[in-house]
Amino acid sequence: MSGSYSEVEEYVRNTPGSKKFYDSLSGMIPGGVNTAIQFFNPYPLYMTKAAGSKLWDLDGREYVDHCLAYGAVTAGHANPVVVEAIKQQLGRGILMGFQGEGVEELTREIMRRYPFIEMLRFANTGLEATFYATRLARAVTGRKLIIKMEGAYHGAHDTLLVSDKPWRRVVLGSCYNPASTPDSLGTPEEIVKLTLVVHFNDIDGLERVLKEHENEVAAIITEPLQTNSGIIVPVKGYFEAVRKLCDDYGVLLIIDEVKTGCNVAEGGGSQIYGIKPDLATFAKTIGGGTPLAAFGGKREYMKMITPVGGAVHYGTYNANALSVAAGTACLKEALTPAAYAKIMRLGDELYKGVENAVTDTKTRAAVGRCTMMGTIFFGLDQAPKNYREASMCDAAMWYRYWINMLNRGVIPSGSAWFEEWMISAMHEPQDIQKTIQATYETLKHIRS
Repeated sequence: MSGSYSEVEEYVRNTPGSKKFYDSLSGMIPGGVNTAIQFFNPYPLYMTKAAGSKLWDLDGREYVDHCLAYGAVTAGHANPVVVEAIKQQLGRGILMGFQGEGVEELTREIMRRYPFIEMLRFANTGLEATFYATRLARAVTGRKLIIKMEGAYHGAHDTLLVSDKPWRRVVLGSCYNPASTPDSLGTPEEIVKLTLVVHFNDIDGLERVLKEHENEVAAIITEPLQTNSGIIVPVKGYFEAVRKLCDDYGVLLIIDEVKTGCNVAEGGGSQIYGIKPDLATFAKTIGGGTPLAAFGGKREYMKMITPVGGAVHYGTYNANALSVAAGTACLKEALTPAAYAKIMRLGDELYKGVENAVTDTKTRAAVGRCTMMGTIFFGLDQAPKNYREASMCDAAMWYRYWINMLNRGVIPSGSAWFEEWMISAMHEPQDIQKTIQATYETLKHIRS
């Protein structure tokens, strides 16, 4: 455990309910959590209520929430229009085993936001969306290899859980040719070899790998800006060059908008950076806080999916009525142009406040940011351009920041250095001011 003992002691004093619950739960559920990212030392928080921009833990402590379920509740916790849509759907049915009529409206809304989507299929999680997109790319091209970016997370399936968070230098590989490293025990070596790894923002490296494996690569999968490595934005001209390489080498471009989609802009990172992929994946926000994901793209490729084609895509819960109702209300009624204008305005305010806090407290740190998402990289002098640079940040200092912010009633991001802050449609200026004030106090404390 990193961090000042007194800071951790304060956290323990503040959260006895979570400690008691953790002690009970961890005997039945590994780590006391059902996804590893929810765990942090000395034990995780457990929540009892969520509303708007706030969460309340088992001890009744209130937090301004900038994790937002890792981008799944950008509409805000228990947004009234989403809650009402769910209530209405409960009376009509939850899971019918047949497709419900509401799916057409949601599909059209996603296509409106992403004009390059000609056909779409729904799933339940981002993992499923990227899994099926890579399977489809292999079916389209008849090739096996997939290229991903070092440090990028695209779900926990074997094909893409490769070099997600390699931290030991011995397994990183060289700066020129990152190694393909499994992130989980139980991953077959044969599958790891099918995933090639390059640096985000490195066109020369990408072209070198494409040349070396000409006519073997099915797809390149990347986010429009890299998250889960902190926020890393593309350099000017990067995606134009990526698109050209894909066309030159006959490789499909898959843009993963699971975390950024309908978040950083109405049309996600693809809209901001003018990206025109062959396939794209979505989840989180499109479900309004319920399990919902999707993948889609060019009609000629999507028609290769069963029952029209031979690329299998199944799922009993795909586009279930409850998730479709919540997602439609989220995208059409909650995340309106006015809501985005507010989110972006508050994003500017928070970014400026964090930057000023870093400067005024003389903290050695850089800030990465794209609209309503951002990250403090402690120990870096400038925002990183790839995971390799980002991973040189001071994770111990980040942990002290995390614990201190919790002690001040703010959840600044997800519970790891590579996560990012976010802002919902239900955050208000006073939430941003509280976060900025807590940031000042925290940075002063950990600098002392």
